[in-house]
Amino acid sequence: LKIPKLGYVKTSKTGVLQNTKVKRYTVVLEPTGKYYLSLQAEIPEPEKYSLTDKQVGIDVGVADLAILSNGLKYPSFNSSYFEKKAKIWQKKYSRRRHLVKLLVLQNKNKRVLCPRSLESFTNWQKAQKSKAKYQAKAANQRRDYLHKLTTHLVKQYDVIAIEDLKTKNLQKNHHLAKSIANASWRMFRQMLEYKCEWYGKKLIAVDPKNTSR
Repeated sequence: LKIPKLGYVKTSKTGVLQNTKVKRYTVVLEPTGKYYLSLQAEIPEPEKYSLTDKQVGIDVGVADLAILSNGLKYPSFNSSYFEKKAKIWQKKYSRRRHLVKLLVLQNKNKRVLCPRSLESFTNWQKAQKSKAKYQAKAANQRRDYLHKLTTHLVKQYDVIAIEDLKTKNLQKNHHLAKSIANASWRMFRQMLEYKCEWYGKKLIAVDPKNTSR
């Protein structure tokens, strides 16, 4: 797609647009400096997966994202590498921005003829983009991992039972909040819900009491 002033937005997913009607598109500028195009389209009903006559219960956790009732375990996505890189660039960004603010204030106090603005310094902006790049990589890889895992589960089982956890309440525990956010229980549940609806499978939310036992 060619967009005025931006040029071409390329994709390898043009095959999914066959037999569809594009209703709307939205262009988004990410903090990394990249532009993304989001399409809203009407599509035909997806093909249903073949039935397997299998049922499974899922207990979500921190170290292992999903522990199945048949003993299988799927680990949580490990984002420690990208988090470490993002933390390093966050420190650089904060330090550079603070120094730039001091220079801008100094110019203002000295009443120089051509005072520099905050946006005229590019060093802190580069650090900001580098930090956003590593954060985006972690988010994209986590989403990809969850998509592959949920699709695998929906293909394998006709009925999936999962505990009805209140993630927002659990994140009030400051010792586990970061681990729970990294595990992305809510996104995992949402993906299972709409994929079960798409492909003719059934998802049951049960009371979390005694599910781990």
